[in-house]
Amino acid sequence: MGVTLDLRRAHRHQRHGDLLAILTWVNDSRALVVLPANRRDGVGWFIVDESAAWRWNINAVDASWRRTALEHCDAQSRIACQLFGFEPTLRNRARIINLVTDWIPDLLRMPHSPEPEMSSATFGQMVMRADGKVVAGEEIRVEREAGQVYG
Repeated sequence: MGVTLDLRRAHRHQRHGDLLAILTWVNDSRALVVLPANRRDGVGWFIVDESAAWRWNINAVDASWRRTALEHCDAQSRIACQLFGFEPTLRNRARIINLVTDWIPDLLRMPHSPEPEMSSATFGQMVMRADGKVVAGEEIRVEREAGQVYG
């Protein structure tokens, strides 16, 4: 299965030192993409899909859920460090965990899909008439194809 991703249509992005956090849509699902701000060849992207956001709840009231979330975050932060070419030190893992957990509320509040991007060309006009008089009209436009498919 390929991955559809178009960072040009990102909902929001922000640089955090040498990391870049991007809220966007991956395969029509809301996602947080984290990558090094200064990309090098071979460096991967770390993606947290909205369906996995609950697993990052390190502030859960229930102690067993919190423990499970902390274990998940530790394992995922080690993977992110490996993707980015960082040493998996406690400081680097904590930076990644803090970045992701700080962005989860924004991820869950962002729109479910991007606004459609329409072609600048018009392909005609629709006109509504009542008793022969124009009451409303609208230009006909086609939605541009969005995103690239990888894989």
